[in-house]
Amino acid sequence: MESDALSSAGAVPAEGSLREPSILIRGGQMVVGQAVIRQDLLIRGETVAALGDLSHMEADQEIDADGLLVLPGGIDTHVHFNDTFMGTVSVHDYFVGTRAAAFGGTTSVIDFSNQVPGGSLAKTLQDKLEESAGKALIDFGVHPAITRPDEETLAEIPEVVAAGAPTMKCYMTYREDGLLIEDEDLKRIVRPLTEAGGMLMLHAEDNDAIEANVPSLIQEGKTAAIYHARSKPPEVETEAIRRIIQMARETGGRFFIVHLASPGGLELLTDAMEEGLDIRPETCAHYLYFSDSVLEREDGIKWICSPPLRDEAAMEALWQGVVDGRIRMVTSDDAAYSWEAKLFGKDRFDRCPNGLPGIEARFPLLYSEGVAKGRISLPRFVEIVSSEPARLFGMAPKKGRLDPGSDADVVILDPETTWVMGQDTLHMGTDWSAYEGIEITGKILKVFSRGELLIDGEECLGTPGRGRYLHRRLNG
Repeated sequence: MESDALSSAGAVPAEGSLREPSILIRGGQMVVGQAVIRQDLLIRGETVAALGDLSHMEADQEIDADGLLVLPGGIDTHVHFNDTFMGTVSVHDYFVGTRAAAFGGTTSVIDFSNQVPGGSLAKTLQDKLEESAGKALIDFGVHPAITRPDEETLAEIPEVVAAGAPTMKCYMTYREDGLLIEDEDLKRIVRPLTEAGGMLMLHAEDNDAIEANVPSLIQEGKTAAIYHARSKPPEVETEAIRRIIQMARETGGRFFIVHLASPGGLELLTDAMEEGLDIRPETCAHYLYFSDSVLEREDGIKWICSPPLRDEAAMEALWQGVVDGRIRMVTSDDAAYSWEAKLFGKDRFDRCPNGLPGIEARFPLLYSEGVAKGRISLPRFVEIVSSEPARLFGMAPKKGRLDPGSDADVVILDPETTWVMGQDTLHMGTDWSAYEGIEITGKILKVFSRGELLIDGEECLGTPGRGRYLHRRLNG
């Protein structure tokens, strides 16, 4: 059964009818290279057919985008659907999670799938194909997460890479949750993965330091949310990154650091990239907006995540990394747990499920804080939310751009409208919000996925199950 699922995972759907419906989006501002140009976009069927001055053309449907931005759909390569962790399960499944993504301008996601105890690596992909069936509204890929680094698992790596899941993840912490992989095993994993054309993604935190710090703080009665951050100071992250860089030197492997939060880690990675090592980082939207001061609030458990939020100086250092391109992309690390589950940590920070629901907030928050406030250009915004994730994670040229032949994943955004983000204006599955009361500049009006109007204002028009598995292959 697993072999059948793997062999068919990347199957190409049958061709549609010869007369495909067309949509002409007229006069929008579009990103072309590093320029922003007013032009038209023609969609025919599922793909972009033409762009430029199309005043001579007609279509089945026309949309006036004068004064609006016409952008490629967002790509979020770091989400956790149906995630079992710290005694609970995330509330975003493939319907609720992909619907929230679509409302937030994201048209492709890549979800993590942990290898279950005793289970094969191929089963991590099979599980997600089953979970998504009849539910996914947008296209999705899978990052298998290795938890059992034995010979059987290592032998499966080429097969799973060939099945379109070339990016695999390991954790350098969370021993109690059965996720920790030791350094020597990481080296054993990255060699065959790189040889097969894959890339190893790493949650970079030093487990020994955490296991020493947490009991010490608990014994001292320091149990509030802020002490989660104190238990994992920036050095916990930088020490793990230092070890990864050494692994890259020793193995020649291809590495990707997820959810970078520490300026020290960024500096280490800057040097490593200049050295020519095949290693690069992402950061997440919440590290660019929230500082660790929110952890001192009475409801500070809302913002417990790992690595923890850092101070204002760290936020500015991360923004600089985004501006200058050392940080190539910004994800959500969506980990949506119910308020009941977050309350596991109301008296002890170490019992709170780590993670924030952010799949819908990412795109509008980064536009508002980045482009509208003048931190980054519109072309840089498109790079960090769409084109670079597509390129780095094996979805280009079909995803991440609006070129003839690419998938017609399109977001129409009003750059001037302001609104207030919060529980009542978002569509995520949690019964609480980490983004309450944030004024956002820029409003998403319409979202197309492969040429189909998926979001029209406050209405979701898509049929559950229309999302397709993304069979990915890395370049280089």
